[in-house]
Amino acid sequence: MMLSGCFRVTRPVKGAVFCVLGLCFLLHCYISYVASPLSPLLPVGSVERPNTSSSSCPLGFYSKEELKPRLQRPLQDPGAPGAHGKPFLSGLMTQQEQQENQKGFNKNQFNQFASDRISLHRDLGKDTRHPDCVEQKFWRCPGLPNTSVIIVFHNEAWSTLLRTVYSVLHTAPAALLTEMILVDDASTDDHLKAALEEHVEKLQIVRVLRQRERKGLITARLMGAQAAGGEVLTFLDSHCECFDGWLEPLLARIAEQPSAVVSPKINIIDRNNLWVHKPVPRPQRYSRGNFDWRLKFGWEAVPEEELKRRKNETYPIRSDSRKYVQKSRLLYFNLILKYR
Repeated sequence: MMLSGCFRVTRPVKGAVFCVLGLCFLLHCYISYVASPLSPLLPVGSVERPNTSSSSCPLGFYSKEELKPRLQRPLQDPGAPGAHGKPFLSGLMTQQEQQENQKGFNKNQFNQFASDRISLHRDLGKDTRHPDCVEQKFWRCPGLPNTSVIIVFHNEAWSTLLRTVYSVLHTAPAALLTEMILVDDASTDDHLKAALEEHVEKLQIVRVLRQRERKGLITARLMGAQAAGGEVLTFLDSHCECFDGWLEPLLARIAEQPSAVVSPKINIIDRNNLWVHKPVPRPQRYSRGNFDWRLKFGWEAVPEEELKRRKNETYPIRSDSRKYVQKSRLLYFNLILKYR
């Protein structure tokens, strides 16, 4: 799904791949790819109109008022560090600041010194997505499903974790965001204990679940999934920032096809200065995820025939490896991911 809206701090990743899980995942994606029908021509600026002949729900599109976020963003200071997604400029640093900077980088593999000085509520400035994406509308009937946002973290920096939380609250429609679940994969940092729980308790719909011992990303996501009450499960990394309108297109595709696994186009936050690399309105090149026979994830250019199938910029790009950013809950999630 080429829907620019999520940004992630890039840093080296460590982990292992479970072969059985990976093979099941590939099999599922192949079956889904072969069995799922091609989507019909979509009208520009909206997803496919559903059959509502037997429904009693309101007609027409959701209004901006109906899609207001859970939490209004505070007024922004354009001169603040990193404002509007701009890079953090450190300038001359004292010896103590240099030591703090190096310590944070060694621990997190990104510039924590910069992150700690950027507002937890920063916006990303002008929306530079393609006009088709910015102007997209969504049918009220049968309506978009609600979602539980699940974020797994382990010894994440306070500022990046909380900026992720607030970014979702400032952009996800209140009517669609059931809850946010933060799953602690056995963190040892003190700031992620009582202080975190006290902070998010004030946000009402955010809660923390904890694993007593570290079991890894998938087990932690399963824990969050089992506790979630939303119709759709949305998984995010613990160091993301989101544009307005990132969530609705994902939910709309799942409303069309409940077994779909959908992902936005993920842009990069520079780990050296927290500069947000914004989407290009009319990209010259498109990429999609894939797996090789070693089950290693990578990127490939989208084939020409797939690009020709798209009718506008909101039209999804089908991939054999569909990253688990979002997943329909219950049957499909348990069928593919649950293991002991």
